Amino acid sequence: MTWNYRVLMIPAKEDVLFSEDVYVIREVFYDSDDKIEFWSEEDATAMGDTFEELCEDYDNMTEAFNKPILMLVMNEDGQDELIELEDEEDEE
Repeated sequence: MTWNYRVLMIPAKEDVLFSEDVYVIREVFYDSDDKIEFWSEEDATAMGDTFEELCEDYDNMTEAFNKPILMLVMNEDGQDELIELEDEEDEE
């Protein structure tokens, strides 16, 4: 299993905390076929046991800006899933 930081867009909904779309960085985990398996529920915070480790974690986090944005959606089964935002825009 592998993971990386990714930018997620959480769409606004009237019945939840956010009344506007929100962008966050979260940890995303992939299976052996590089398909998203799960992601962290909490927004990411750079951290390390040393200053150097903090800098390295921050650098890893900034790599998320070079990847497609993932959007949190509910699938047909009522489960949350992440899809690339560009894919959603292409369907319109």
